[in-house]
Amino acid sequence: MLAQQFVFWCETATAAERCAAVEMLADAVVNRKFLPSDLREAEAALVIAAEDASPRVRRAIADGVADASTVSRQLVRMLSSDIDDVALPVVLLSPMLTDDDLCELVRAGRLGLGVAIARRADVSVGVASVIVSVGEPVACLELARNQGAALDDAAMTRLVDMAADIGELRYALLERSDLPAGPRHALLSQLGDALCSSPLVANVVGLSRASRLREEVQEQATASLIDTIKADEITAFVEQLRGTSQLNAAVLVRAVCMGRIDLFAASLARLTNLSEARVRSIIADAREPAFVALASAAGLPKTVVPLLLSAVRVWKDMAADDRFDPVDVASTVMDRVTIAFRKSERAGEGEELGRLLHRMSCEVQQGAARRRAERYLAA
Repeated sequence: MLAQQFVFWCETATAAERCAAVEMLADAVVNRKFLPSDLREAEAALVIAAEDASPRVRRAIADGVADASTVSRQLVRMLSSDIDDVALPVVLLSPMLTDDDLCELVRAGRLGLGVAIARRADVSVGVASVIVSVGEPVACLELARNQGAALDDAAMTRLVDMAADIGELRYALLERSDLPAGPRHALLSQLGDALCSSPLVANVVGLSRASRLREEVQEQATASLIDTIKADEITAFVEQLRGTSQLNAAVLVRAVCMGRIDLFAASLARLTNLSEARVRSIIADAREPAFVALASAAGLPKTVVPLLLSAVRVWKDMAADDRFDPVDVASTVMDRVTIAFRKSERAGEGEELGRLLHRMSCEVQQGAARRRAERYLAA
């Protein structure tokens, strides 16, 4: 008769007294302090109290059962559909809410609840997709900040598109450890566009310089990813570059000179519509007629083909020579390729290519010095 007695008592108790009572009742239910025969009555009393006229009382219940897995779903669902002040702790923490429950709450369009769901310790792919599809910027920002949120490719793409106009969202996505190379490149390109289109930058450096600066930022964004991209991300990254018209000779030169032959082969396969196995075979043989034909089919400028072939051959030689410290391999390759380029008859035809090689050589040397220093410090 506990539930009935509780109802009678509530009729004369003050709101403060009812708050104190439900706090003790919630604690007893959550921690199973009742005998089994009384537990159901105690849970029924909480359900009745969840309809109390005072939001303070309902909030006290919500705080008491928010993270509990030993209360009824009926009670949790009642609280989660209450006003935001009551529902938020339950929506944020309750393990009793299913993905369907959470998706229903997000679709209801209540901003506070959407944000709370986006902040949950674990957000499934399905729930994250609904949050993104609703498209509330604040909830999407919290979702991007939440490392416990699982984002599929479609959700990630939608968030990247939104980030073009929301700097905070762009930063939050770039901070994610699970961000694939393709979306990361798109975000870095967005960042370059945002910086270079800033009136402050235009006033300081001028419009023409701002335009060149945008190209340099995009180049650096691509360079940083070429050096670190994982093997299972290469196909998507190549598609990202091709879709934005950035799968060009400069990218291929950088890839092959940095030793990313896997990326180089995947790019040529995409540009020529040949199988990647066939492209890899031509690259591995490094024979001039077949290589030149491959480069021609990919639409590469003739001036860059000897450089690419030279870089491939240098990497083949280096791979067979175990005398080099791995830290120095890339810089050694760059030195040999640069020297070969300067000695070639076509060097005078590619001033821009020469500047690219110079920048890459400096970057590689700096990277090698940094990695060597890190190795010494770790020893």
